[in-house]
Amino acid sequence: MSEAVTRPPAPGWTPPPSTEADGRALVLYVDVDDDSFTETSERLRRAYKLVRAQKDRDACEAIREHHEDLVAVLLDVDMPGSILDGILLTRILRGRVPAMGVPPFARNLPDLDVPIVLVTSRAESYANEDMRRYGGDRLMQKPVEIHKLTLALADWHLAREV
Repeated sequence: MSEAVTRPPAPGWTPPPSTEADGRALVLYVDVDDDSFTETSERLRRAYKLVRAQKDRDACEAIREHHEDLVAVLLDVDMPGSILDGILLTRILRGRVPAMGVPPFARNLPDLDVPIVLVTSRAESYANEDMRRYGGDRLMQKPVEIHKLTLALADWHLAREV
């Protein structure tokens, strides 16, 4: 048996994040599809830590729990198995649905001052202008790419500074 050689890491090398307090930005990703979540998570994991919610109720709970730490919310447009789809949940989060039209589990959500990105495997079926009208900030094709999400976050912050 040979002993392992211990040497310093190469210049510029940084160890991968290993704890919850690893410095990555926290993103809520709402999608029932396990494959989509796994693929997106793999693509985003270097810069973002994903909190997953599978349905509308889970999303509302996650928003209540993590709203102060979130930098973005990714919402599946369709959200099968949920009462609310991604568009309606976006409208609720942006205060664009009368209180009487909001289901009890989605009432009294904390204010969410982060970009909302609607995601779908059928991006060609929707227009970015429609998503903005509903209160979303961007529409993206699944699986979400790290450079596209990072650009969307930067655009959102720059637009707020103007």
